[in-house]
Amino acid sequence: MAASDSEATYREMFESNPQPMWVCHRESLRFLAVNRAALQLYGYRREEFLELSLPALAAGRFDPEEARLGTTSGRQKRRDGSPLELELSWHPLDFLGEKACLVTLRESGTGRTGELERRVAEFRSQLEGAQRELETFSYSVSHDLRAPLRHIDGFSRALLDDYGAKLDAQGGEYLARICKAVAKMSQLIDDLQLLARVARSELNRQAVNLSVTAQVISLELKMGTPGRQAEFRIAEGVSVQADPRLTRQLLEILIGNAWKFSARQKECRIEFGSGEREGETFFFVRDNGVGFDMAYADKLFSVFHRLHRADEFEGSGVGLAIAQRIVRRHGGRIWFQSAPEEGATFFFTLQGSP
Repeated sequence: MAASDSEATYREMFESNPQPMWVCHRESLRFLAVNRAALQLYGYRREEFLELSLPALAAGRFDPEEARLGTTSGRQKRRDGSPLELELSWHPLDFLGEKACLVTLRESGTGRTGELERRVAEFRSQLEGAQRELETFSYSVSHDLRAPLRHIDGFSRALLDDYGAKLDAQGGEYLARICKAVAKMSQLIDDLQLLARVARSELNRQAVNLSVTAQVISLELKMGTPGRQAEFRIAEGVSVQADPRLTRQLLEILIGNAWKFSARQKECRIEFGSGEREGETFFFVRDNGVGFDMAYADKLFSVFHRLHRADEFEGSGVGLAIAQRIVRRHGGRIWFQSAPEEGATFFFTLQGSP
């Protein structure tokens, strides 16, 4: 069975299972996935539930250490505030490369059967198997596609070099388009591999000065386009406990997008800074570029989804999916505000912020 078919099968098993269940990040306890039965139990829409973490559902005292002890019980609350007496069974697993827990729920007093436990264990094993298959598939795509791409590019360039004088203008243009398409495909493979590596890589938290990282990225962009006028406003002293390599990639994507989508402005402005809301530190990247209509932004973090035509702005459509994956690896969240021709602001949090 192909990896994509395998993934679809296990997603459907999770989604259609009558047993309420969800997956949460093992450190931050933020929700990563939830099935229909759990959404019906709590009364949330999916997008609302995935913005929460487990403490937000507690109806009384909540001890995060007790939440990882295998089986716990306690009172929680539905979206409307009504109470739920639940027993939670915790099952550690790796989910999309993150240390997570699959949690099954039952209301107290409904009883438990050995068959249910067996089905949960079987489902967990299948889910982990699907993850391994996806990783193998990702490697195969990268390895097996690169060789024919190199051959297409190499022979196309050989034709241009050796027989260019015998080709008319249209023939030369066709070969140039082939080379350009090959380069785009190669970049797409690189981006998909980066997305896969983000999920698999070990998280190495340490003190990171995001201000310095943003300054370095801004200088690199200016040097790459020396004739372009742009103003960078980068707040000083913005630091965080995070993986330095992944946060560098995150800022490269967000600042790079701001640079790309503000290219048409006569006075380009790009900002990086931080703030605090309800005791939580957040970071932001803001630009005064073309922006986008929020009505069409529900799939902005999906792979290959674009809000602008490819002939307007180059890109693979993978960058923001990578950015979201990096933020989630840190137990944080990412969101945005924008309007057409009024620029865009991307906000994100990273658990471990000072």
